[in-house]
Amino acid sequence: MSIESLIRRASSYTLVERELYEEKINIMVVGIGGAGCNAVSRMKKLGLSVPTVAINTDINNLRTVEADKKILLKKYTKGLGSGGLVEIGEKSAILASKELENIFDGIDIVFLTTGLGGGTGTGATPIIAEIAKRKGALVITIATMPFKIERARFIKAKEGLKRIVELSNTLIVLENDKLMEIAPNLPIKKAFIVMDQLISYTIMSFVDVLTKPSLMNIDLEDLKRIMKNGRYSTILIGEGDASDPRKIVVDALNRPLIMDMDYSKASGGVIHITTGENVPLSAVYSAVDAISSLMKDNANLMIGARIDPQFENKMRVLVLLTDIKIPILGEEYEVKSLKTYEMERSQR
Repeated sequence: MSIESLIRRASSYTLVERELYEEKINIMVVGIGGAGCNAVSRMKKLGLSVPTVAINTDINNLRTVEADKKILLKKYTKGLGSGGLVEIGEKSAILASKELENIFDGIDIVFLTTGLGGGTGTGATPIIAEIAKRKGALVITIATMPFKIERARFIKAKEGLKRIVELSNTLIVLENDKLMEIAPNLPIKKAFIVMDQLISYTIMSFVDVLTKPSLMNIDLEDLKRIMKNGRYSTILIGEGDASDPRKIVVDALNRPLIMDMDYSKASGGVIHITTGENVPLSAVYSAVDAISSLMKDNANLMIGARIDPQFENKMRVLVLLTDIKIPILGEEYEVKSLKTYEMERSQR
C-alpha cells in the first residue's frame, strides 16, 4: 500500500472516542485563608468537577463560602481569625493536623490556593502542604502575592513563598501588582474577581487535562516524576486559531497576572493540546516546538493531546513549566530540606 493511499484512508477516517482504558485520578482543590477560600467558592460556582475544601481561621468568611467541605481552624483562634499573625495561622493548622490529614486520604493531586501576606494563608499553607504531601499527594500550590506598596505584607509574603516551596511539590506565583497593568480603572472588587477568574481557569483547565479522555493521555506517574521537585513553576494557557499556533503560544507566555520569570531555566514541562478533528499534525508540532525551543536542551517534556469536535479549527495550549527562576526572589535562593525547615519551626 502506498503512502498516498494511507494518507487518503486516514483523512477519511472519523475518530470515535472510546474509553477503552481510564485511570481514575483523585483530585482535590483546597482554599486556605480568605483569598484562597474566595477562589474555591468561585470555582464551585463555575462548576468545578472535583471535591473542594475551604479552610480558614475566620468563621465569618467560611459562612459566605461555597465548598464541598469547610474546616474552621478554631482551636487556637476560636474562629475569630489570625489577626494577620503568621504564627497564629501556623499554630492553628498544627493543632488541627489530625482533622486535616483525614481529608487527603486517597487523594492523588491536591491544588492549594492561597493569598500571602496575611496570617492564615501565609502561616497555615506550609503546614497543610506538608500534611498533604505526607499522605502521598502531589501538591501544587497557587499563591497570590500582595501589592508591593503593602510593604510589611509583601515582605511577609516573600518569606511565606520560601517556606511554601519547601513543602509543596511545586509552587505557582501570581502577582496583584499585575492588576495595575491590565485593570487599573476597574472597581476594586471587580479587579480582584479578575484574579479569582485566572486562578479558577488555571485549575479547571488542568483538571480537564487530567480527567477527560485524550488521544495522548497525561500519565499520573510521569506527571509526578516531572513535578515532584518542581519548585517554582507556572501554568500557561493560550487559545486561538489553529492556523497560527505560534501566536497562541506567545499569548500564553504573555499572560498578564503571572509573576515575572525566566522560562529558559525550566527543567521540566507538561504540554497539552486540545484541538478540533481537522487540525493538521503540523499545527500541533509547531505549538510544541515553540514551547520546547525556550527550554533547556535536556528538559524533561511530557506531551498530551485531545480531540474535541467543538473546537473545530481552534486550538488550546496548556503548558506547565517546572523549576523556573523568579527574579523577585533572587537567584541565590536555595531550597532547604524538610528536616531543616522542621528544625527552624521547632525553635520559633
